[in-house]
Amino acid sequence: MDIFFPSCNFTKASPKTAKMIRDYFKERMSVAGCCLYDKKEYTSNDTALVLCQACRGQLESKINTKTIWEYLDEDPNFIFPNYNHQKMYLQDCFRDKDHPEVHQAIRNLCKKMNIEIIEIENNKEKSTFCGNLHFTEFHPIIEENKDTKLSKLPEELQIQVMKDYAL
Repeated sequence: MDIFFPSCNFTKASPKTAKMIRDYFKERMSVAGCCLYDKKEYTSNDTALVLCQACRGQLESKINTKTIWEYLDEDPNFIFPNYNHQKMYLQDCFRDKDHPEVHQAIRNLCKKMNIEIIEIENNKEKSTFCGNLHFTEFHPIIEENKDTKLSKLPEELQIQVMKDYAL
């Protein structure tokens, strides 16, 4: 049985999108609560469907895990938007460095959406970046604010760090 774990971090950061994703998976499987407090017993046939690497880390010792990216890549009925060969940079998360199946699923999904991927140098297992929630790369703004998550800094500082990282 598949069980969707909706991610507290994502739900807090993007409530509207999180609700859409939760509703989508609610039609297909049961939806769990927070991975930190989950005390259910699982069988070897159960799989936790996650979109958050922290959730995967919490759950993978007690249940099989799969990302929503892998799930969607395997779903023959999912309708993908068409981006008409728009070029986009692809940034892998460093927390997925040991998960080539995630790297491949993301690239497959981009292909299905007609996105032309521009690979950056530090991709896949070489990635050093995890968005503005868990940013660890050295940067003067981060050093000056090392006791504050990047996501809690003023938006203009977040944008500057992201621009500097991408260039």
